[in-house]
Amino acid sequence: MTQEHLLEARGLTVRYGGIEAVNALDIYVDPGETVVVVGANGAGKSTIMNAIMGLVRVHAGTLTFSGKDITRASAASRAQQGVRISPEGRRVFANLTVEENLLAGGYTMKSDERAESVAWLFDNFPFLASRRRAKAGTLSGGQQQLVAIGRALTSRPKLLLLDEPFLGLSPVAIATTSEAITLVQEQGTAVLISEQMARPALKLAQRGYVLRSGRLRRSGEVATIRDFALSEDYL
Repeated sequence: MTQEHLLEARGLTVRYGGIEAVNALDIYVDPGETVVVVGANGAGKSTIMNAIMGLVRVHAGTLTFSGKDITRASAASRAQQGVRISPEGRRVFANLTVEENLLAGGYTMKSDERAESVAWLFDNFPFLASRRRAKAGTLSGGQQQLVAIGRALTSRPKLLLLDEPFLGLSPVAIATTSEAITLVQEQGTAVLISEQMARPALKLAQRGYVLRSGRLRRSGEVATIRDFALSEDYL
């Protein structure tokens, strides 16, 4: 029996005006799997993530999640079905505390469920607990990335989208972020990562896709695409 993909995009095409940012892309993510989308700046990585989340309009193609067609579903509907995103540049609520940021990530949940989820995050991410009263805007870039990931995890999603999670981070912060992603994987959450810094992302993924100018150039197991993904032609 063929396994049903958790997420599947077929012929995904996104346009901005007359510019085709993503062209006829086929990708999928299975339950509990971590997949990476690699490409240079402008390759279409963030567009793919935003299309999956429902933040940009799909011009052509289809998106299915847990067997349901979500191509025209709203971002709120997708979030309720179990898709959450940690956006490029982190975009934490700078004037809110770490705890308030995490609570904001569970806006669709009942208050007791949300409190339980935040308590779980504090238990599993000691840094978040230690800075729970700090304003998110006072944290370093790497610390804000942990807050952004935690906020996306509050609702216990089936699929976590991480858009450029290593962008602008120091080597130490990259290692810390990687550890956080590993913990997410251990919970059985499927993860889709878009990343220009391929090396740390490839260490976390089972499969990957390499893009150039919105088109798929290579896909497969990480061991198969690693050299191609790291080549200077793409990064």
